[in-house]
Amino acid sequence: MKISIDWLKSLLPTEASAQEISDLLSVSSLEVEHLDTWYSAGSGLEGFVIGEVVTCETHPNADRLRVTTVNVGGESLLPIVCGAPNVAAGQKVVVALVGTEIVMLGKEPFVIGKAKIRGEVSEGMICAEDECGLGSSHDGIMVLPNDAVVGTSAADYFGVVKDQVMEIGLTANRGDAASHVGVANDLAALLQVKFDRIAHHEGTIDGAWKSKGAGISVSIEDAQWCERYIALEVNGVQLGESVAVVKNRLRAIGIEPRNNVVDATNYFLHQTGQPSHAFDADKIQGGITVRLAKAGETLVLLDGKSIVLHGEDVVIADERGAIALAGVMGGQATAVSADTKRVVLEVAHFHPTAVRKAAKRHNLHTDAGFRFERGVDKQHMAEVAMQIAQHLEQHAGGVWTSVSELYPVVFAERVVEMKVRDLSAFAGLEIPAAEAKAILERLGFGVEGEEALKVRIPGWRNDVEQVVDLYEEVMRIYGYDRVPMNGKLQATLGTFEGMKLRKSENALRQFLCDQGLLEAATNSLHPAAWYPNKEDLVYLSNPLSSDMDVMRASLIPGLLQSVAYNINRKAEGVKLFELGRVYQKTAKGFRETPTLSMVFWGGVAAESWESKPQEVGFYDIKRLLQGLLVRLGSKVSVDTLEIFKAPKAWLKAADISTTVWCVELPWRKLLSNKGEGFAVVSAPKYPGMRRDLSLVVDTSATFASLMQVVKSVKAPLLTDVRVFDVFEGKPLEAGKKAVAMSFHFLNPEATLTEAEVDSKMQAFMKAFEASGALIRK
Repeated sequence: MKISIDWLKSLLPTEASAQEISDLLSVSSLEVEHLDTWYSAGSGLEGFVIGEVVTCETHPNADRLRVTTVNVGGESLLPIVCGAPNVAAGQKVVVALVGTEIVMLGKEPFVIGKAKIRGEVSEGMICAEDECGLGSSHDGIMVLPNDAVVGTSAADYFGVVKDQVMEIGLTANRGDAASHVGVANDLAALLQVKFDRIAHHEGTIDGAWKSKGAGISVSIEDAQWCERYIALEVNGVQLGESVAVVKNRLRAIGIEPRNNVVDATNYFLHQTGQPSHAFDADKIQGGITVRLAKAGETLVLLDGKSIVLHGEDVVIADERGAIALAGVMGGQATAVSADTKRVVLEVAHFHPTAVRKAAKRHNLHTDAGFRFERGVDKQHMAEVAMQIAQHLEQHAGGVWTSVSELYPVVFAERVVEMKVRDLSAFAGLEIPAAEAKAILERLGFGVEGEEALKVRIPGWRNDVEQVVDLYEEVMRIYGYDRVPMNGKLQATLGTFEGMKLRKSENALRQFLCDQGLLEAATNSLHPAAWYPNKEDLVYLSNPLSSDMDVMRASLIPGLLQSVAYNINRKAEGVKLFELGRVYQKTAKGFRETPTLSMVFWGGVAAESWESKPQEVGFYDIKRLLQGLLVRLGSKVSVDTLEIFKAPKAWLKAADISTTVWCVELPWRKLLSNKGEGFAVVSAPKYPGMRRDLSLVVDTSATFASLMQVVKSVKAPLLTDVRVFDVFEGKPLEAGKKAVAMSFHFLNPEATLTEAEVDSKMQAFMKAFEASGALIRK
């Protein structure tokens, strides 16, 4: 949220500098994130002066250039080479002196220096509109009226306004500070000065209301969506430009002025925090109704966007249908235009949740919605409405003729009791009762009592509900820095039960990175379309968009999108992993599972002269997983980990046409059966023995099934079993394959004998024959 210092000081006169104001607000819960300087023209026209072209001759070495001498009020004329076609002697012009920085939209800034252009000295630049920030034209230099005084600063000549603008990071609970008046209210409390937040008093409002006739018919179908609605009618308005102060203040906070009617609604929104909207009264058919949208109803908004309304959208409607999305944006059909003569001014209180949901549902982010979502001041809406009406009378030539108001849910003042001794106990220091009372009064609270206070909560403080909220109000103005330190540090030390888990996690990351994988971090919000027919999805009650309506049930879809991104940028191979959580709805609530996912696509390694390109395959991934298990000291078998190809539907959704291998598992499963880790052992003293065995088995047989047979034989001296060859084809029968296996034996306590090894090999052969395998001899 942007706040103009000039605007702020017009409401609360103070000698404090912009930096001092920024520092005060930042330590009292209104954090100022940026403090920037704003100029009504360019970068303030610093270094630009009014000059007169004394002579103008064709450049001797360039037909399109002119060599001029320019009087800028100095001791001598400046030689300036100019390329503008319209430059001529006798003209009054804007000159950028040597050392002036030129900032042009869409171009790199540059500094004017002394130069030689085609052999002619040039000491400055005669400027076009865009070169000094006074417009967008670059057709030729600016030619000023003859009465322009030579040597005058261009900033003074054009009346450049300077302002400083604060960018405040407003928290969701501080709707009361979403305006210049709201910030001034806090600043007054900090500076210990009085500030009347409400510019008009109730008696004046009552008199004004009674003096006006009944206006347009207004109805509210359900008061929960609109607790107060005011419609003022102003006739005879004359659309035109706003006064300079309004335009400058709006531009300073980033709003481009439109016309005096629309600008008035924007101006008082940012001054008071109360949104309003101006309808062209002649374009409204019948009366105004606040209601829920009807199924299939459409609305063309002010920005030209056509939306299909939802049944929970609150709308402003006339006899034809919806004319505005309540609290968010008006409709094009009743917009103020150049022909507008009568205006209906809406000032209302819409339900914060309804506004927020409608804005997100239609992806609309407006200043009005920002304030309605945080809650506006229902109690003092009439004062704001009157200010806008009077502004239109003064600056748009209109006449305020009528008032229509519905107030179905009247503001009920809340009272919170606070004992000063309890405040002091909470704060950890003695805060004088008189000072606590004065702080609350400066903030606009009504206070009765001395030690036991009865505090009346004003309408603009929707966030203050209980006594601890009042403690916070007093302490942030009194100053958190005044809370004394007793020299002792009290802290609760954690038990660090998660350190072992974190070490394992870091070891996993390090291993995978060492193997050439890159860690990814993907969005935890997915479209439900990734998971058709899955019933345990966790849906968001208020999704940002239809593409992010569920919590992810798998990490693979996000990784596939990363794979596609890399494929589109001509990557030769992609290997990614992610450690994250997946989400599942259960009978008792929700489950979050820490998950490890990996994806592999493309070549195993970059193409080179010594090896042919090879696509990543099942066994490459299995070998990596086996190494990971060893690194983690896990006793989990690699054969229990699933390696699979990404489903075709997911590949299609990610726009990938080739195979992507995937691994996904609850990663703590790898630690559930963890061994003792690495152990240091001596090299064996005795030699081992190897025996080879060739089997003929069905082509469907797997290494895991063969290992089951091996494990069925008790062989404590067997240290390793490997497959070193697989063959299919003639002379073997169809459906058969030959598998050559090596068996490795070692006795760490004594020398192995041939008899010991041969007896175990005979046992293995019998076991394989019993399983249906044929021993090749």
